[in-house]
This record gives sequence, C-alpha cells and structure tokens, in this order.
Amino acid sequence: MVQSKRIVNALKQVLKVRGIAYDQVARHLGLSLSSVKRMFSTGAFSLERLEMVCDLAGIDLLELARLADAQRLQVSSLTVDQEREIVSDPALLLVAVCAFNRWPFEKILDHYRFSSPELTRLLIRLDRMGLIELLPGNRIRLRIARSFAWLPDGPIHRFFVERVQSEFLTGAFAPDRDLHRFAWGMLSAESAAVLRTKMAELVESFDDLTRGDEVRPDDAARGTCLLVALRQWHPAGFDAMRRVP
Repeated sequence: MVQSKRIVNALKQVLKVRGIAYDQVARHLGLSLSSVKRMFSTGAFSLERLEMVCDLAGIDLLELARLADAQRLQVSSLTVDQEREIVSDPALLLVAVCAFNRWPFEKILDHYRFSSPELTRLLIRLDRMGLIELLPGNRIRLRIARSFAWLPDGPIHRFFVERVQSEFLTGAFAPDRDLHRFAWGMLSAESAAVLRTKMAELVESFDDLTRGDEVRPDDAARGTCLLVALRQWHPAGFDAMRRVP
C-alpha cells in the first residue's frame, strides 16, 4: 500500500525531531537499511508497517494525520506578484528574511533601525500575505512549509543573483570558519541527478542546524549564508578556443 506524500513527509519530520535514524527504523521493522530508505522515498508502506514506525516514534496515526494536514495548510511558495511586492521594499524583504529565520520581534528591533510601530506594520503585511501569523504580544508564528522556496528565476531569486550573489562571492573567506571551493568536471545526467540529491540533503542539514542553534542559551550563532549551485556551463573564454562550436 502506498501512503500519501504528506503522511510520509510528516512521519519523516517526527523521526527527525525525535532523533530516530533510519537504521533504528530498520531494526524495529526487521528490514535492511536500503529497504527502509526505499520505503520512505516511494511511500510504499503497508498500514501495519506504518503503525510500527509510528509506535517507534511515539505518535499514533491520528496525530500523524493531523500533522500532515497542518503541513498541507502551510505556504510552500509565493506568487510572482507577492515576490514582487516583497522585493520592491527592502525593509519588507529584510523583515521577511528575519522572520523566516525565526527571529522574534525583539531581536529584529535590537539589530535593525525600526521603530516598534514600523516593524509591526511590516509584519502585518507578511501576515496578510499568509506567510506568518502575528500573534498577541508581537509573537511571530511561521506559516511557511519546511519545503518553502523562492520561485525559480522569480523576482526574489533574480534580486539575489543580480545584487547579492556577487557581493557574497567577492568577499573574503576566512579559512578557519568559511569554505569556498569551485569544482569543474564532466558529469553524466545520472551522476548530476545523484549530486543534486546530495546538495538538497546538504541544504536540509543547514536548515536543521539553524533550527537547533535558534534555541541555544548563548548568543554564539552568527548570520551565515550557504550558496549551493550546480549548472551545465563552459567559460566563455574557453568557448572561443573550441574546435566544434
């Protein structure tokens, strides 16, 4: 029996929060690790196995269904007009980025030159767009899905490519805390697909680590950017020397 993608994604989230790895699931089900990974990637769970994994995770099927339904109500992307609205107002874009990184109201005020009424007005605009809920006491509740992403080649993506990316790449990379590598080689379509999967896993790990550092008791976390890119490309200067156009 194939379970819905929402149910499987909700189960993955529960396992991650509870710190339960796939190898533990494999032992609990009496299956190989590769079989368990295939089950999660295809959603091919029998009801019995789904219940067994829920039992391991300490959640019943009704709770899992409710979690999956809550995820359905979350925003996974914006419309083009919404992205245009955000990118047209630098203050709104800044507050959106802060909110998406789970900064509370007070932290945004401490770091940036907004008055309390100005920040409230900006958050209300994000609330009306359905991206957050502005709760009593200026508490911010995100309504974006875990898989939320800016539109491919949309207004915000183009803004970062045209105005931010070059600044990021031309800055100094400190070897004791930063990493900058450029690799160039020949890849088949199959190998590129494998690499894209690994890159997606890296971005997911980045998100998990930022969520963990949000609740640290100290103030050791610093604004950090991760740029991940893979593209079929050939330097223009080399093209001029190619024998075949």
